[in-house]
Amino acid sequence: MTDLSPANENPRPYHERWPEILIYPMQPGALSTVVAIAFAHLVALIPLGFILDLLVWAAFFKYAFEALRWSANGRETAPEISFTVSDSTARYAMLLLVLAEVAIILLNYTYEGNAGTYVGIALTFALPAIVMILAIDEDFFRAINPIAWIALAIRLRGTYLVLVGVFVAAVFVQSVIAAALASVLPSVLTLLLVYCVVNYLMIANFHLIGWVIFEHADELGYTGHIELQDIPPQEEGPDARIIDSARRRAASDDAEGAIALLRDEIAVRPDALALHEEYRHWLGQADAQTELQRNTRHYISALLAHGKDHAALDVARDAFALDPGFALDKPEDVTRLGAAAAAAGQSQLALSLLGGFHKRFRNHADIARNYLLAAKIMAERVNKEMQARALLQQIKIVLPNDPLIPEVDAYLEFLDRLATTPAKPPAAG
Repeated sequence: MTDLSPANENPRPYHERWPEILIYPMQPGALSTVVAIAFAHLVALIPLGFILDLLVWAAFFKYAFEALRWSANGRETAPEISFTVSDSTARYAMLLLVLAEVAIILLNYTYEGNAGTYVGIALTFALPAIVMILAIDEDFFRAINPIAWIALAIRLRGTYLVLVGVFVAAVFVQSVIAAALASVLPSVLTLLLVYCVVNYLMIANFHLIGWVIFEHADELGYTGHIELQDIPPQEEGPDARIIDSARRRAASDDAEGAIALLRDEIAVRPDALALHEEYRHWLGQADAQTELQRNTRHYISALLAHGKDHAALDVARDAFALDPGFALDKPEDVTRLGAAAAAAGQSQLALSLLGGFHKRFRNHADIARNYLLAAKIMAERVNKEMQARALLQQIKIVLPNDPLIPEVDAYLEFLDRLATTPAKPPAAG
């Protein structure tokens, strides 16, 4: 489950937090990403591996922007996973990386002199602004707008130059380390370690940028991401942030991401009704009927766990309407819901729930109980007395020592008396 640690209520400015900034990527969530992505970059060594490597960069940027957002919302803890950043933001960052490299190569090839170098310097100056815009607005075209870069630099003044300087320093450090390692280690090991350094320094950079956004939120017009804002427990349930995040994803045309997020959270907290309801809403929007039916079993269990038997009956009735072969997978749910359906006068639903119980749950203690109930419904409500008698006789044969056999015999005797009782003559009148 995602750790949503609270925002820092008394934040220190970035220039007092240099040790924390430098060790930020040492936190478990960040460090595991640093190492995993470094290994993933080794795909670049295989033929046409550079194409797969672009996907690796996109995955890394998605996590890095998540770390930035957490930082921009005053959180000193690194996220375990990325759940607020859309896939499009990661693709935009990867695309900008490719475009920048291509532009520099083409300029150096086409023009003599230092045209590519000048573009590289300009992009170095623009990098903090590009990252901020992508993180806050997720707007690709604004992120490549030089006017937007200059506007951000003016708002942040000297702090913006610090961000540029830290990026330049990171590039210098990783270049020195790469040169030193290349002289003593094999190329594969050098590549792996260099990418570890690159990833580490980049996440530290993104954390710094996020913290600067947090400090200058008013000047930047940043009000925070709703899914990372602290919600008072007395006002919102514990699932509110996850639901808000799912809705954000869906609103950015990532309904599959919303569904995946909710699915993962439900796996951790299967009794969270609010998550089930949100999950089922988006499954319905996506017309994912198979997954919706599969969730129905878990949703009914959650409803029963919260004492919402009538709501569970409504869900079960809809499930049988879509699929007459629908069946619950927990025997205790069948017993409880079948009894609830019978008590509510929903005879056909009760019979649908109870049918085939002995085949799905062999030797279960509730077989006699459930089939005695089914026989009573058949005899008293749906005019199937013959089938009821056959079912009762079957119980006696298969389960002769069941504690409910006396009740089975008593009900058979009741049916016998009912059959021999003469009908009352019609009243004169």
